[in-house]
Formats: sequence, C-alpha cells, structure tokens
Amino acid sequence: MKQFSSIFLVCLLLFSTKLYAQALKIQHDLVVAKDGSGDFRYIQDAINAVRVYLPKPITIKIKKGIYKEKLEVYSTLTNITFVGESLDSTIISYDDFSGKGKMETFDSYTLKVLGNDIKFKNLTIENTAGRVGQAVALHVEGDRCTFENCKFLGNQDTIFASGENARQYFSKCYIEGTVDFIFGSSTALFENCHIHSKTDGYVTAASTPKWVVYGYVFKDCKLTADKSLKSI
Repeated sequence: MKQFSSIFLVCLLLFSTKLYAQALKIQHDLVVAKDGSGDFRYIQDAINAVRVYLPKPITIKIKKGIYKEKLEVYSTLTNITFVGESLDSTIISYDDFSGKGKMETFDSYTLKVLGNDIKFKNLTIENTAGRVGQAVALHVEGDRCTFENCKFLGNQDTIFASGENARQYFSKCYIEGTVDFIFGSSTALFENCHIHSKTDGYVTAASTPKWVVYGYVFKDCKLTADKSLKSI
C-alpha cells in the first residue's frame, strides 16, 4: 500500500510540474522578425513557445522576409491568428516533395495545420520543389481554420484540405498549381478566390466522404490558366 501511495505521489508531482511548465508558456501576442527586432527570428520557435489549448485568442505577427521553414501547427494549439506584414513579401517557403528520400505526399508540406480555430492572413505559402510530382504547400486538417488574402504557390498537390469532419474557409486567396492542386476530404469554402492552372489537368480531386453533405464549394471564384493552354 505504501509503495502504491509513493508511486501515486510521484505521478501527481510529475503531472503538476508539467501543468505548471505549460502554464508558464506564452499566452500573449508575439512578433516574428528575421532581423531580430521581434520576439523570435523563426516562426516555428514562436509556435513552439505558445501554450496549448489557449484560453483566449492570440496573434503572431510576422514581419517581411522569406522564412525557409517547414512548419507544423500542432493539434494541441488553438485560437492563434498568423498575420503577415505584406502578402507579397512575407513568404513561408520550403521545397520537400514525394520521393525525396522516404518522403511521401503527406510529408512534403511547407505548412501543416492540425490545430482548430487557426487563422492566416496576408501570407504567401509556397513549395518550390518544382515539377517533380506531389509537393504540398499547405496541409490543413484542423477544424474552423481560415485563410484570408493568402497566396498558395506550387505545382502538383498545392493544397491538401482534409480532416475528418473538418471545415475550412479560404477568402480572397490566390491558388496556383498544375494538376489536382486542391485535394482532400474536408468541407472547404473557397470564396472570391483566384485559382490559376499552370498546365493542362484537373484543378481539384476532392475525396469527400459519403456521409458529408458538402465537399469543396467555390463561390464567386475566378479560374484562369496559362495562356499557352487550350483547356483546363
């Protein structure tokens, strides 16, 4: 009995210590700047510093620059808004692709968003691997995630919008790619977006589950294609 009590007390102490350490994590707005003028130089460092399951929303402001980072917003993070200083000069960039070593499509992302209630504004997110096959710029599975005035640049499989029963919203965004460059299983509304095909090929490859009423919905969007193409 005494041994059980000792084990219980040790577990309780470890759990309390973990909770205390987490409580000390950041719960306020942050600035990321490559020149060192903000709280962090790297976006992922800012993400890692934020408290899980935030009790109130915070904003991470990202100053101008090209941030060559492979980012992940974990499933335990919520209520964060990422705001770029300028759409065309605040760029998150990486160049992974399927077939690079043991990498597969779903590992090739530049930005992966698993948390709920995550927002992005005024940012360019790109995968610069080129026309080498599947190379994801945005991988989003979180629920109630929104993207406003953002650019998504890539080729094949630019945006993976997925997640079981997840809902996502894209507003006034520019999305470009070659084939199946918007794919996945979420319910996603694209409103007032500009969608540009760089080659002949399908724009979307939705894999909407049978029990889900809506898959990808495009409202008041503009579809364009490279001038050399005859059809899309």
